Amino acid sequence: MSKLGELTIMTDLELGFQHALQNQKLIHGVLKRIHIFVTRSDYDDYFQEATILYAQAYVKYCQNEDDLSKFNRYVFQKLKWRLTDMLRQEKRYHDIHSLEEFDFQRVPEELILADLEFVNIAELSEMEKIILQEHFIEEQSLVILAERYNHTSRGLRYCRNRLLQKLRHMSVR
Repeated sequence: MSKLGELTIMTDLELGFQHALQNQKLIHGVLKRIHIFVTRSDYDDYFQEATILYAQAYVKYCQNEDDLSKFNRYVFQKLKWRLTDMLRQEKRYHDIHSLEEFDFQRVPEELILADLEFVNIAELSEMEKIILQEHFIEEQSLVILAERYNHTSRGLRYCRNRLLQKLRHMSVR
C-alpha cells in the first residue's frame, strides 16, 4: 500500500473516531440495548471496543455510501451485532474455563441437602433428587437436564411441579 493510501485511511479513521466521540450517546445506547450497563466492571472496555468498531464502520460506510443520513441506523445495528458476538465468545470462554474451578468448588450434594432440614429425602424419587440438586440449587435449566438424563423437558417440568408440591407439604409439617 502506498504512503498516500495509508495516509488516507488514517485520516478517514481519525474522522471516524471524531464522529464516534460526537455520537457517544449512540454507543451508550447500543451497550444499554445489549444489557451492558455502567455498573459492570468491564463497561469501559466494551465502550472502547464499540468506539473502535464505530470508527471502522464509519470508514467502510463512507467508502461505499455518500448519504450519511442512514449511517446511525447502520452503525447501531452493526455495533449491536458485533458486541453481541463478543458477549457470546466471552460466555463460551467462561463456560469452558470455569469448569476446572467448578469441580474443585462444588459442594457435595449431601451438604446442600443437609441445609434443607425439612426435606425428607427418602420420600423423593431419584429424578426429584436430581431436580432439587441440579435445577433448584445449581440453577441448571430443565432442557439441559432433559438431554443429560434422556428425558423430555415436559416430563421434567411435570416432575418439578410434583416436587414443589411435595416440598410445600414437607415444609408445613
